[in-house]
Amino acid sequence: MPHDHHAPQDHAGHHHHHLSADAGDRQVAAAVGINVALTAAQVAGGLIAGSVALIADGVHNFSDAAALVLAFGARRLARRGPSAAMSFGWARAEVVAALVNYVALVLVALWLMVEAAGRMIDPPGVDGWIVVWLALLALVIDLGTAALTWRLSRDSVNIRAAFLHNLADAGASVAVIIGGIVILLWDWRLVDPILTVGISLFILWHVAGEIRPVLRILMLGAPHPGKAGQIREALAALGGIEDVHHLHLWQIDERRTSLEAHLVLPEGADFAATIARAKAMLASDFGLTHVTLEPETRLLGCADQGPRGSAL
Repeated sequence: MPHDHHAPQDHAGHHHHHLSADAGDRQVAAAVGINVALTAAQVAGGLIAGSVALIADGVHNFSDAAALVLAFGARRLARRGPSAAMSFGWARAEVVAALVNYVALVLVALWLMVEAAGRMIDPPGVDGWIVVWLALLALVIDLGTAALTWRLSRDSVNIRAAFLHNLADAGASVAVIIGGIVILLWDWRLVDPILTVGISLFILWHVAGEIRPVLRILMLGAPHPGKAGQIREALAALGGIEDVHHLHLWQIDERRTSLEAHLVLPEGADFAATIARAKAMLASDFGLTHVTLEPETRLLGCADQGPRGSAL
């Protein structure tokens, strides 16, 4: 049976003016560079000022750089295409790296919460001016990074996530600025560990939302709950198909979804015509073009079980 190996539905209806690959890479690389520099400045400033909240914000900004590195790596690896050893290409390398980064972020957030708990018992002195100025710098860089990646985000799911992450970090920087001002005006040192806990909880909330699709892809999960059942019903409703089984729907990576299924046809049915109709329906109704359909008859039995075998 003929197979289609492209998934144009992910970009259907989009007619943006695209940056060249090299220009896009330069923008992403610049965004990574300034976020790494910002992280170093915030962590160093937090240590000097005695502000764990500033360190927490710096760690969160590092997650921006990590997200952008993943997007940058994905852009580069995607150009290599499939090979004999990697028949699906290299897109999943980004997914694996994302999981590693998210687990690291969880561990860092938990460590920051433990540090903040100790400072709540005995809040140390904090240099409010260093906190305010570095948080202001972080806010400017977060907005600048978002500006760098905004155009690319319209055409890339990965970079769009990094773009939204930058906007969220801008909000965290505003919280740290407020904390520095409170320390300067009222010397309320407890605000620093309180903000640290808040930023850590925000990091955990952010990771919890983003790690689910990563785990789903790595576990060969379907892109949407219930979609496999809808596809089964749609195939069964096509004329000339008696049964549908051994149906598997999974995400190859964040852009491509694959489907395989066994179709039980009447004896003497035109296999080629029925499969062609089924593939046309799957493409038009579900946007699925990476499809493998195995035709069977009850006399032949399931291909997985041998002649006259019972299929699951």
